[in-house]
Order: sequence, then C-alpha cells, then structure tokens
Amino acid sequence: IPIEDVFPEIMVGAPNPMVFADEHVINLAYYDIEYNVALVTFDHCFEFRMGMPGEDMISKSPYSGLGILNFEPHVVENSPWIDELEKRYKVVSEFSRGERNYVHYLFAFHDRTFECIASGYKVKKYSAITVEQVLINLVSSNA
Repeated sequence: IPIEDVFPEIMVGAPNPMVFADEHVINLAYYDIEYNVALVTFDHCFEFRMGMPGEDMISKSPYSGLGILNFEPHVVENSPWIDELEKRYKVVSEFSRGERNYVHYLFAFHDRTFECIASGYKVKKYSAITVEQVLINLVSSNA
C-alpha cells in the first residue's frame, strides 16, 4: 500500500539513499523532490535491508503483483518477511506482534529498494545540506 502525505516525496533522478544504523534504530536519509534531505528514523527496527531491485527490475521482483510504485514509500500488509521472522525467532520475546506493532516499510528508490521491519518512525527535513552531512551530524550528536 503506498503511503501518501507522510514521508517527503522521493527525488526521481538521484535520491542518493543512505542508511545509518545502530542496534535498535535505522536512519534513512534521501533527497526529496525539493532537493531537501528527508531523514526517516525507524524505531525498534528488528531488521532492514537495502539493495535490489531498482526501478528497472521492480516488475520482476516478488513485489511485482503487489502494486509497488517506483519512487514511493509503501507498507507491505500481511508481510511474509514478518511471518518468517516470527517463525525463526519465536522464542525471542522482543519480537512479537503482541508486544509491539511491527510494520514492513518499503521505499522504492531509483537504483535500490530499502525495506525494514520497525514499530514506528519520525520524519525530519533539512535544507541546504547533503544526505551525507545529515548522517554525519547525526552520528556526531550521538557520540
């Protein structure tokens, strides 16, 4: 399901997505359509991945029948990834639908797809700065 009016719109040409992660939080930064930097911080992130497919291959991916749109953030309902994690780690009390509401987020960028299983997020926008500098500043402030 595409998520509308929540995350800054993804730049079509070169959104330059980058990730900074620690044990529980994933920070995803990218350029939006206004050439600002969007920083999405995912809370209680259980797992994430970033890689293929890009926009040219999304139609050949396991997501092709789900209506995934290029350059859009999505929520994957009835996620097989969440089901797989629950089966694999059923003895791990931290990951349970009963304790937290975990959601499968998917961002379809130009060359890559970012996905994570997290229980919430915060969004910030920055202007007149690069994606790299936003993440460097974030790391510096957490040191």
